[in-house]
Amino acid sequence: MSEKLVEIIRSGIVESVHYGDIAVVNKNGDLLYYAGNPEQAGFFRSSAKPLILLSHLIKNIHGQFNLTLRELAIMASSHSGGRSHIEVLSGIAKKLGVRESDLTCGVREPFGEKERYELYKTGKEPGQFHNNCSGKHLGNIAACKAAGLSWDSVHEPFHPVQLDVKALISDFCGLPEDFINVGVDGCGVPVFGVPMKNMALAYSRIFDTGFMNGKYAGVQELLHKAVTQNPDMIASDDRIDTQLIRLTRGDHFGKMGSDGVFCVHIHSKGIGVALKILDGSIRAVAPAVIETLVQLKTLSLDVTEKLKDFHYPPVKTWSGKVIGKITPVFKLKKVK
Repeated sequence: MSEKLVEIIRSGIVESVHYGDIAVVNKNGDLLYYAGNPEQAGFFRSSAKPLILLSHLIKNIHGQFNLTLRELAIMASSHSGGRSHIEVLSGIAKKLGVRESDLTCGVREPFGEKERYELYKTGKEPGQFHNNCSGKHLGNIAACKAAGLSWDSVHEPFHPVQLDVKALISDFCGLPEDFINVGVDGCGVPVFGVPMKNMALAYSRIFDTGFMNGKYAGVQELLHKAVTQNPDMIASDDRIDTQLIRLTRGDHFGKMGSDGVFCVHIHSKGIGVALKILDGSIRAVAPAVIETLVQLKTLSLDVTEKLKDFHYPPVKTWSGKVIGKITPVFKLKKVK
């Protein structure tokens, strides 16, 4: 069963707790460490975006539409909706010959607080490009166009583009397609559910170019180059996804998913991590992720220090006084 991962401490008292599950797996499929239940099923949510993009890259969307690495990176992102993000998204739409209104992800405020203030100070309202899934939706349209398919129904699970995505996720997760749960994500497209250990397995393999005898090597290398060279496109400077990539110089690639999901690929170790906070709380994610990496000894002391505000976020009053902290409390169990 799930176990307690994180406590919220206010003025010396444990005010709230967050339970969850963690799996650490190598590219051979061996479960190395865990907390809670590594067999717990859950949806990838936005952590699937890099895998989805791998499927689209096989269709040569980058070649057909002359997409830059920066444009590819935002297709794998949950961007914060800042000016630089909107500029890149607008450039992609122009190359694809579509308008913002052609997207079906829905209008959403920018994910980042700073980006929300930035938008509203201009007197403008949010649009679909501000939705942190807009890059994925442009990627879906690009895949349809590259394959000569209609994209009117690309949100349906039996659309050929979605079936290709599911087949790739099946490969990387090491699961038959029939064992993958297909639901509906918040942006209206299919979302894929697997046990946590299979989610971690997918991330251990995401940049392993020897996987399946190099079947995906070309697109894996391209994706790796895109996301590691453009960490600001994956999230934003104040988010753990971007800082993990930047501070480890691309050795760690982390990607958030909604409702407390986070996955990490650790390139130098050939391992993947999948984590789910049971109640979906975003505030517990970063502390649990950094603590997992600290216990795995994959981060240098210097990087760990630079990530301390993610590891132990302060609890503050509205005026900014620190009166507590969010702290991880679990110990990973090693599989014998």
